[in-house]
Order: sequence, then structure tokens, then C-alpha cells
Amino acid sequence: MSGQGYLGIDLGTSAVKVLVLDDDGVALARISRPYSTHAPQPGWAEQSPQDWWQAVCEATREAVLTAAVPIASIGLSGQLNGFVLLDQQDQPLSDAIIWLDIRAEEQTSRLAQLADFEAITGNALSPICVLPKLAWLREHRPDLLARTRRIALAKDYILLQLTGVLATDPSDALSTAMAAVGGTAWSTQLADLASIDTRMLPPIQPSAGLAGRLTTQAAEMTGLAPDIPVATGAGDVAALAVGCGIVDAGSIAITLGTAGHAVAQSMTQRPDQASGLWQVPHAIADRQLWLGLIMSGGLSLSWFRSILAHAKAPDFAKLETLAAAVPAGSEGAIFLPFLEGASTPYNRPDARGAFFRLSSAHTTGHLIRAVMEGVAYNARQCVEVLETSATGHQDIRLAEGGAQSPLWCQIFADTLGRPVQLIAERDTSAAGAAILGRAAATDAAVEEIARSAVAVERTFEPDPDHVEMLGSAYERYKGFCSSIMANA
Repeated sequence: MSGQGYLGIDLGTSAVKVLVLDDDGVALARISRPYSTHAPQPGWAEQSPQDWWQAVCEATREAVLTAAVPIASIGLSGQLNGFVLLDQQDQPLSDAIIWLDIRAEEQTSRLAQLADFEAITGNALSPICVLPKLAWLREHRPDLLARTRRIALAKDYILLQLTGVLATDPSDALSTAMAAVGGTAWSTQLADLASIDTRMLPPIQPSAGLAGRLTTQAAEMTGLAPDIPVATGAGDVAALAVGCGIVDAGSIAITLGTAGHAVAQSMTQRPDQASGLWQVPHAIADRQLWLGLIMSGGLSLSWFRSILAHAKAPDFAKLETLAAAVPAGSEGAIFLPFLEGASTPYNRPDARGAFFRLSSAHTTGHLIRAVMEGVAYNARQCVEVLETSATGHQDIRLAEGGAQSPLWCQIFADTLGRPVQLIAERDTSAAGAAILGRAAATDAAVEEIARSAVAVERTFEPDPDHVEMLGSAYERYKGFCSSIMANA
């Protein structure tokens, strides 16, 4: 066992994950604490910053006790496009509005006519982004913005609690739609569209840079020693790229958290614009990531589990058992995983999920497998767009919560028609955060740490019979998608 540990904090959509890694990238502790999402109105999604911090403190205290080694550094990761309005004393003025919130669709349409977002930021404007949500607040809650001194993005609120320093990184900055390509500087032109002074926004610093050190008060609340170095960290997409070892050209990482992500690295600052892809600055300076986004990745299976029984939904192992008894292709049943809208390759937040081709012969197992296959089909669409836009992608890596299902991993291999490498450490955003913290504390290169600390646990080979069957089902899936998009 290592004599010290590197702690990563990932502030996810539904829970915080705290991970302690040793020098070899092996987890010494892995603790999670959930928090609630509130929907005051349809299409709204809010979380309590105080709940975030309480969950971080509880999970960190337990992780420190479990790891039983001195903590040498802290790194951060977090959900993109969640933000907190802070008053003069840096106290939250309201609950945080998170990325799932799409109340600002009208503002998005209007703002998109006022600036060429793809030329400035590299991405189309989306209701997910912070900018249109701030424009909504400017119209509907000007009283809140009038009392706002600073705006903290989700993970940066935790950085503030840990160190007393407010800062962000390029990946979080660019995702707001208020920074230019590369994410290293705020755009006055874009912030002005919501009448936001850029001085309200956090300074942008490198992801692996030293943002500050743990305060005495935060040390007492988290069970850590004071003065531990804390890295600025990265948004969850950039952090998971590090945690999956996407630090060289030639690999695509697919993660199955609440959302699904398909991520590949580009060495160019301005990759060619491709259908439905997002640009996200890498946690390694001067590199870009291309992101294919599955809005409802692991969420699709969690949703279906939640409606299976009124009293007690079956656990995920039971779901897998039921799905495994069904042939590949779900005997014709098709699921479109657009419960929270469709991103790559459609960019249609108004689209919604659906089952197709159901008959009385279909069982619960068929529907479970159809959900798993539907998410894999959307991932294949992301991979195809990535590979159309760049060359050299040779292997597929899979991680995060949904990857704990061997059946789902096999479905991905069969759907993609190629081997899929399962990353040993499933919590890749938290692992990436830990690596960034280690780099900040030691001045070691992020890519060198990642190459030695990220390991492949198992490779799933595609079944030729399943590849052919799922290939036909995939074409039917795309046909239903086209119909949905035309009529959404």
C-alpha cells in the first residue's frame, strides 16, 4: 500500500463521489453521498449548494478514515453548467440551477440570433448552458442578480468552501457559452447578452494548477489536515477523459453515468465542426476534446427500474438477469433513450424517449434489454460522428456506473462491432480529479500520471452473430429517430 493518497472529489448530478488513489492508481477508498434534485416547475432542475457541501464533507470524512493514509493532494471535478449566485459574503442566494434545467429555451432561441456562438465558442447554444439561464434570471428574477456579487460554477463552489478561493477551469468556462474557444478567457460580448459583468465570473486557471490550500475550517469539516494543496480541477467531461487515459490520440472513452459521454481527444484548437458534437477543453493545456452526449445514459435504466414496481423496484442485478435471458435485438423491441432530450447527433432538447415495435409477446426482460441496447445505439451514433470528424481512433474504453454490468459492456461491444476495454477504475471523473490534484502538488505531467495510473480490467470481444443482428436493429432505430425528430 502507498504511503500517501491522492483525493478526488466528483460533484455529480445525483451524488458526490470521493475517491482516494495510491501511487499506482489503485483505489484505497471510494465513498458516495447522494443529494436531491428539485423541480419547482416542469423543465426546471435545482439543487441545494448546502446539500452539496454537506455531502462532500460526509463522504470525505469517511474516505479519509477508510484509506487510512495521509492525503497529499485534492482535485475536483463536477457537473457542467450548474451555477450558484453568491452574495457579498459569498453565501448562496438561492438553490443552484443545474444542467438538466431547460427553462431557458425561449432565451436560447433569442440569444442564438444575436451572436455566432459556433464561431466564438465552437459550440451551438443550448438551454443546458449557463448563459441563457442567466438571461432567464435577468428577465424573471432581476432581484436575485441585483444582489449577486459573484457566480460560482458547481465544482467551483466546492473549491471555494475548501480553500476560500473562487476560480474555474477552461472546460467549465467554455461550457457556459460565455467564453471563447479554448475556454481561457471570458467573452464580454457574450456575457453582455445577459447583462452579466465578467468580473462576476470566476478567474480561469489551468485544471492542474494549484488553486489554493485547504483552510483550517474546511479541514475540520472534512477530516483532512489543513494546508493540503487543492487543484482547480475540471468539469466532469475533461476529468473523465483523464480518468479513462484519453491523453493521447487513438482512443474513444464511453462513460455511462446519469448521462452518457463519448469523448475523443483532438490536438487542434479548432476541430472541424461536426453534427451534434461539443468542444470541451481538455484538462491538459492546449488540447481539445470532442464530446458526443447521450442525455439519458445510465438514467434510462434507472428510470425504467423505478417504474417496474410500486412497492420495491428490483435491483440492477435482477434487471441484468432478466435482460440476459432475451436474445440480442430484443426480438424487435426498440427504445429511443431521449428521456431528457436528444443531443448528439440531433441537438434536439425537445425530443423525448419512446418504445417501438412492442407486442404482447414482449416481457419485462425484453424492455430492459431494449433500454440497454437503445443507449448503446445512441453511443454508436456518437462514435460514428467522432470517427467521421477525425482519424486514428482505434480502441473504445468503457467506464462509470453502467459499465458495472457485464451484459451492458457486451451489448456495447456487439453494437459497435469491435472490442471494448473496461477501465478498472469505474469512477473516472473522480479518478481524473485525483490525478489533477496529484499533478498540481507534484508538478508531474498529467499525461504521464494517467498513462501509469489508468488500467484496463477486461476486454469484451464482439459476438459476430450479435453484431449482425444488432446492426439490423440499429438501422431500424435510426429510422424511428428520424421519425421522432421530424415530428417532435
